[in-house]
Amino acid sequence: MNIVVIGPYFPYRGGISDTNQELCENLQKLGHSITVFTFNLQYPSIFFPGKTQLSNKSVSPKIKAKRMINSLNPFNWISIAKKINNIGTDILISCYWTPYMAPCFSFINRLINNKTQKIGLIHNAFPHEYNFLQKNLLKFYLNSINKHVTLSKNVTNQINKIYNVKNGITLFHPVPKKFGEPINKNIAKEKLNLCKESIYILFFGLIREYKGLDILIKSMSKIIKEKKEVKLLIIGESYQSIKKYKKIIDRKNLNHNILFKDKFINENEIKYWFCSSDLVIQPYKKASQSGINSLAFQFEIPTVTTNIKGLSEYIIDNQDGFISEPNHKDLSKKILFAIDHDKKSLINKIKIKKDKYNWGKFALKLINK
Repeated sequence: MNIVVIGPYFPYRGGISDTNQELCENLQKLGHSITVFTFNLQYPSIFFPGKTQLSNKSVSPKIKAKRMINSLNPFNWISIAKKINNIGTDILISCYWTPYMAPCFSFINRLINNKTQKIGLIHNAFPHEYNFLQKNLLKFYLNSINKHVTLSKNVTNQINKIYNVKNGITLFHPVPKKFGEPINKNIAKEKLNLCKESIYILFFGLIREYKGLDILIKSMSKIIKEKKEVKLLIIGESYQSIKKYKKIIDRKNLNHNILFKDKFINENEIKYWFCSSDLVIQPYKKASQSGINSLAFQFEIPTVTTNIKGLSEYIIDNQDGFISEPNHKDLSKKILFAIDHDKKSLINKIKIKKDKYNWGKFALKLINK
């Protein structure tokens, strides 16, 4: 089949761009012809909170994207739809994660001929920061597609509460392969100049208010009283001021036990941060789902996550990960419990889940009618 994917893709950086790359490569492995349209203008710089929207890696993926979509220009949307129709497209997959993209993607979908099946791959039903038009824009988008696919029960439930449709399916967040395989912990620590005797716990990814980093930092006081060798790695670019986190660190005298690296991590470095760590911590206050869970599965590192819809559904407590209530007292207890837990048993269960959530299974289920 001829399959077209529209959404973020290299040279744009970030989790959705990475997900689309692996999606396209796995659809191609199934024997399909893949065309990707991505943006020449994704967000105007005034709307983007980070330092850059573009990746700095020099090697492009095997499947190259056509950089043609202007998210603000309706005349451009008409042109994109014509190109998609001219390809003789069997399936069009659009990737929805923010109401900002709803007009662009909905308009393109509506201009595609009826022979094409239009699938919406929905990462977030609603943005993490409230938008008063979010429900109406989501409905507008859902009305432009034949089928929607979510990555968690949480997102499916959010959609069903506002829009009673029967053309949706819930899949899972696939485990990424593009960042490499697990490596020896000491080799990873040596690469990053980390102390081999320390126990590292990792907070990884973009720093935003809803991710609860303040909860995790506060939990460190109790943790290091019990285990002085524990150190927290905070690794990822901040989309907000980090002053409040620095104040907590200073107030609680945690500077010697926390490494704070405020930068977007290149994909060839990701495996070293994960494989240096004993635990990955997700102290989120809310979530749709998380690619960090999937990265932890890939590198076979146990996760401690808060009991939040979209996250806890991926974890069986004390079997392939750990679930904490979203407060620093319970989180510190759970982290201490997890550090001393039998790692062999955990990793064996994680390997089972890693296979269960693989990309080949996801790609097949996505395009099956």
